[in-house]
Amino acid sequence: MRGGDGLKSIALASDDLPADSKHGSADWITLVGKSDGRVANWHPNGVLRIERVYIAVASLALASEKYSRALGVTPKFERGTVIMADMAIYQLGPTGLGLAQPYAAGVCADALERRGPGPFQMLFRTSSMDAAAKWIARHGLPPPARGIRNTGEQAMLVMPEHACGVYVGFVGMA
Repeated sequence: MRGGDGLKSIALASDDLPADSKHGSADWITLVGKSDGRVANWHPNGVLRIERVYIAVASLALASEKYSRALGVTPKFERGTVIMADMAIYQLGPTGLGLAQPYAAGVCADALERRGPGPFQMLFRTSSMDAAAKWIARHGLPPPARGIRNTGEQAMLVMPEHACGVYVGFVGMA
């Protein structure tokens, strides 16, 4: 992987670590035992939870085969209209893991070119896109890029130069 700031790996909590570990391994994923996590507190940007984490891949077919085996889950395939990528989405409880292969110039292609394969974006579900945008502006960041997801929801992205080398996305209703 090329150097740079940003996400390096993703930890997934397991209810049965020994059994889940038998599936195999996948790049950038670490299985950890499930703990008693604290419920997130309210934040002025309206974030409720992590919606999805994205991993840029060079070959969606090869990567989805490997991740399906390692996770023991069959993905749903989608075309991402904001990140401009074909995706294999693994729904792991309320949070998803997305493998993304770019189909056109855009966020995913930029991440793959800049950093090589690996995690490149965290997408947060927010109760208010307006609250998230106002919080971002109050902290002196430029207005985030906005788009519409293939689900019809609003999305906005804070660029890597303003978010420790990773794209930080927000999704929700106005």
